[in-house]
Amino acid sequence: MSSSGTRIGLVLAALLLAVTACQAGTPQARTSPKPTTSASPSASADAQRCARLAKRGFTPCPPLASQLQLPATTIKNASDGAVDDATAQKWGRAFQLGQAYYYWVLDQNAREALTSGVLADPSATDTLFGGDLEELDQAKREGGTLVQRPPGLSVLQIVVVPSDTQQAMSRQGLIPKGFAIAVRFVGPQSRSIRFADGRQKDLVSVGQDYVATAMTWGSLQEDRDLGAIWYENGYYVCERTVKSVCKL
Repeated sequence: MSSSGTRIGLVLAALLLAVTACQAGTPQARTSPKPTTSASPSASADAQRCARLAKRGFTPCPPLASQLQLPATTIKNASDGAVDDATAQKWGRAFQLGQAYYYWVLDQNAREALTSGVLADPSATDTLFGGDLEELDQAKREGGTLVQRPPGLSVLQIVVVPSDTQQAMSRQGLIPKGFAIAVRFVGPQSRSIRFADGRQKDLVSVGQDYVATAMTWGSLQEDRDLGAIWYENGYYVCERTVKSVCKL
């Protein structure tokens, strides 16, 4: 779930590790009968994973799930028994992983990854990532790089989406779901454009007293190349009638 651009323009949300190289293992020199090269099984599997992701439009190749730092948070079950606690925890961790990949994508300025449909349904691209794409395009247009300090996630909780809210999702051309994850974002958070000469142009900056809430609906997806992520179908700010759904 984003907390900037279309999303952060309303609430505030981004990923923290370096790119994993998609290449074979180090050649091993041998004295007899002739020097040869070979790739370790793990290196070969990683290259295949990167190739699959590239075919899906997700480039550059991201780290493995085990190599990412998940955003810290507290996961709660606010579904009033509609989901058991074990499932709620599993969905919460899937959201954390999806968010970690999202942060990584922004750190890499990997615009295509946001529109690939790997992290979220393509029909929800504008709703989820519209502002992110605008900021990435602005940074490129001005000859800089988008840099960020992601917000904190103080709490996320599983909630039930009532039928009238699902109907509103459908009217907007989004795929409705019966469950969502409501999140409380907290500052500090910032985004800016960094230029080669060291200059920096602020786009968004809020202090540690900032608090905003939103919910993203979707479902857990066991992705072969990313792991178990919360695949997003849409996003609402927790205000007006949605506020009672979020329970935050």
